[in-house]
Order: sequence, then structure tokens, then C-alpha cells
Amino acid sequence: MKGKTTEKKGGKILPPGPEPILLLGDITGKGRVGVRMLTAQLEALGHEVLALPTALISNIFSLGSHRMLETTGYLLDTLDMWEQMGIGYGMLYVGYITGSAQARALCGAMEQARARGVRVIVDPILGDGGKMYRSVSEDQLEGMRQLCRRAEIITPNMTEACLLSGLPCAPVLSRDALLAATRSLAAPGSSVLITGSALEDGTHAVVGVDGATGEALFLPYEAVEGEHYGTGDRFTALLIDGLAHGQDISSAARAAADGVRSMILTHMHEKG
Repeated sequence: MKGKTTEKKGGKILPPGPEPILLLGDITGKGRVGVRMLTAQLEALGHEVLALPTALISNIFSLGSHRMLETTGYLLDTLDMWEQMGIGYGMLYVGYITGSAQARALCGAMEQARARGVRVIVDPILGDGGKMYRSVSEDQLEGMRQLCRRAEIITPNMTEACLLSGLPCAPVLSRDALLAATRSLAAPGSSVLITGSALEDGTHAVVGVDGATGEALFLPYEAVEGEHYGTGDRFTALLIDGLAHGQDISSAARAAADGVRSMILTHMHEKG
């Protein structure tokens, strides 16, 4: 399928940039999270973004009431149409899903993408702070397990890694426990990055496994006190950017963690 073409600037033909990135996830009417957040971040970094909803949601769930329209049929029909039109992409992100039935439908699209050499990233949006989000069901948890088994890269936070692996949720965990969780989540050759990991010794790190080498990843960072929304989406966007520009998983994750911290500090400074 066709990707990004060369462009002319000042009479010179420039080499093609990274291929478009396809985002599949919820699109909210109020609240810039998920696909809306990732699109804004990636376009600001110069990427061409293709986006399709797994669901249209009126507003973020924390506001209380909401309305949702599940869009599996529309999503799959559009992917088929784009295939016929030659519209391609070099990386596929899958975020929020509505349940195991939608997950089964998406598994085929993910397998076809990987067979074409497309990198597939799953961000299993399930919970935070040691528990599942109120809006998330056991059926959605099982659906995410299906998707994770077909992903090249998985980016859960600490709570989501526990939910997916069966590790008991706790405010802090040992490095060994988190590494065990990553290995239980990863299919052979797949990478896992557990973001926002709080460790028993009081430090914070991105903990994971590099699917290409099988090596454990431990990337410490200095946490910024307070509650900061959207950090998971920002991390994933920066990770995708690094991978799209040829960085290995460890380098891309290190840059993403540093980038998120910088964004938080800049925002705090601007707020005064």
C-alpha cells in the first residue's frame, strides 16, 4: 500500500518521511484523551495521522454520565476501503476497545498489518491507581488480553499490567515482580513497557522487556509530584515518534519518559 511520498521544498526533492500512523481507539466529544490526544501530539511532531474510532463517546467517563456508539462495522469497512484505495500506514496503534467481540474483529486487522511489516502497538486502556476504571468490564479485560497476544509492543501502566497478568495490584511493587509480569504478557518476540512503575525502594521507572533481544529494560526517571492527566497518551505518542524515526525500543522509551517529564514541568511553570 502507498505511504508518504517525497515532497518538494525550495526546488529540492526531499526524501520521504515516516509513513502515516493509524490510530484505532475511542474519540471523545469532550475531553482530549486517547485518539484525540495522540493525534494532537503526533501531528505536532510532523506525522501524518490516520484515525478511526472503536467507539464515539460523548465525554470522558470521570464526568459521570456518558453516551457511547460502538463503531466496529464502520471501522472495518473503512479499513477494507482504504486497502482498495492503496492508503497505507507504517505503524498501527490500538487503544480503547468496547469488548471481546470487537477485539476478535480487530485481531484479524492486526495480524494482516503485521504480515505486511506494520508495527503494531497496543495501549491496554483498563485502569489506574490499582483498580479498573468504573466503565471497564471483565469482557473488555479479556478482549485486551486477545489484542496483547498479537501486538509487537504493549504499553500498560502498572495497574493494567497487574490486571492483564494476574499480579495483585499494589501501590508499589518490586522490580522482579514487574519483570515477571512483562514476560507473562509478551508473546515471543514482543516488547512490553510498563509505564509509571512505582517501586518498593521509592524510585520510579519504565520496566519492560525488549522483544528483539529478550533483555530486561529498566529505565528510571524522576517523578513529578501531583496528579497529571494524559501522561500515558503522551508517553505513547513520543514512543511512536521515536520508533518511527528508527530508534530501538529502549532509546525510544527513554526519550518518551524524559519528554513526558519535560512536558509536565513546562505545564506547571506556565500555570505559575
